[in-house]
Amino acid sequence: MQTLGDPRAHFWRVIKMAKACDVDLSTALDENKIDITAYADMITGCRGCAQVEKCDRLLEKTAQVDHAPSYCRNKETFATLR
Repeated sequence: MQTLGDPRAHFWRVIKMAKACDVDLSTALDENKIDITAYADMITGCRGCAQVEKCDRLLEKTAQVDHAPSYCRNKETFATLR
């Protein structure tokens, strides 16, 4: 079983991936497209990801992506919110 990563680091990773996917999570929350529980679940899902290094490399070199990578546990949520 994958050990969960640092909550703060994954919070920021989710924010960065959302921005790269052209998703504004604050607006999604304000417009009730996502609730706080789903938001927390996104962070928890990210915390359990085994591809963190791959994700960080992608986010370091790429400001925008057409969609979240296939290994992203939140790819479907980002696609829906986009």
